[in-house]
Amino acid sequence: MPDFYKGMEIVLYAVLNFLPYLILALYPFKRSLRCSKGRIILLSALVLMIQTGLLLWAVLFFSSGRGILSAASTAVYFIFYFWAVKAHPGKILFTLLMLSNIADFVVVCSKCIEGQIFPALAREQYRWSFSLVMAAVQIVILLPLFIYIKRVYTKAVKKEAGRSAWRYLWLIPATFYVIWFYHLYGSGETSLEAALMPSHSVFLFCIDLGAFLIYHIVTMLINEYGKNMTLEKQNHMLSLENLQYHYLQNKMIETRKARHDMRHHAVVMEGYLRDEKYEELKTYLEGWLKTLPEDSSVIFCPGYTLNLLLLYFAQQAKEHDIDFTVHAALPEEIGIAGSDLSVILGNLLENAVDACAAQKSKDRRIIFRGKTDRGALYFTIDNTMEGELRRDKEGRLLSVKHEGPGLGLESVRDIVSRYNGVLRTEQKGGVFCASVFLNI
Repeated sequence: MPDFYKGMEIVLYAVLNFLPYLILALYPFKRSLRCSKGRIILLSALVLMIQTGLLLWAVLFFSSGRGILSAASTAVYFIFYFWAVKAHPGKILFTLLMLSNIADFVVVCSKCIEGQIFPALAREQYRWSFSLVMAAVQIVILLPLFIYIKRVYTKAVKKEAGRSAWRYLWLIPATFYVIWFYHLYGSGETSLEAALMPSHSVFLFCIDLGAFLIYHIVTMLINEYGKNMTLEKQNHMLSLENLQYHYLQNKMIETRKARHDMRHHAVVMEGYLRDEKYEELKTYLEGWLKTLPEDSSVIFCPGYTLNLLLLYFAQQAKEHDIDFTVHAALPEEIGIAGSDLSVILGNLLENAVDACAAQKSKDRRIIFRGKTDRGALYFTIDNTMEGELRRDKEGRLLSVKHEGPGLGLESVRDIVSRYNGVLRTEQKGGVFCASVFLNI
């Protein structure tokens, strides 16, 4: 019977030390799960059974190999989580390590409080008193944490902006985990003795408080970066609408001017007709017709947003004496959001115009090609340029306007990744080539 009760206490601890953190870890990625929620629940139950079994084996039968079994339990959890969630590995690692630090603090804090309330039981492992205190500590810490994750952290995780940053951000919670681990296990005392000391709990609380402040700053920066990306999209769309507005306004002014001058032309033509000067009338009529404004808009392709983009940058190219050529075999609906399209092509075409405008040579060319084929969208933008491109150690193009990678290209890369696409940039002689492939 004692072994049965001991086993139940271990099972209770395993459930408390697994389920709350699993829920917190999965919640930000609830829309990025690889399978249905029902299957995730079944797999979570299986992982819980495996971890509980490993813990029972370590405590009851294999006390000398607890470290190995603990590592195996952690590996099972990580494998399950990486399989269940479809997201950037940096986001997954950041979330896991952040919650792992908090979980470790809850364990230490619970053991310290247990030592003050149940001093005799606190010297034993996984007793009911420990689970009782840990449940209370979790209510105090994890409920506010869940509200924070729901209202703030999930928004940062959902944003596709700044994907390259997540490759390094996970090192922040990893560093705090190493600090925590060293303080608890490298202090020369056993982990149990260290956990029972209030000073250790206070020290770890300060570490975790500072760590959480940094996590919050990172989260807010990601959210702000996402807002800037949204504003950039809106600015591109406003530029297009402004272009269309000025284009229509100019057409109206030209038409009004032509109508105003029509009566003067009518008087002259009437005189030629009255005097039977038909050749002079024909010549005058041909000349007048050439001065009339065109009654048709420039159409590069049927799609409204894409045509506005091309029309806008064609005008920009004309102002800088750049030859702008378009080959666009595209349907009216191309299967990509207008805001995304404006950011992708807006940044690439803007870079092309800037590069050509900076040339001293008069041979300035931009060639745009676009087509759809078998559920995919292809764009290529080739522009002449002078000088050599600079790249960082990871191969990203460096900006000529500021230090670091080009923000425009990073925005393009983030959006392209959402469509499971590819962005390639290369320089061939005096021509810069940008190619975009999108799954639509």
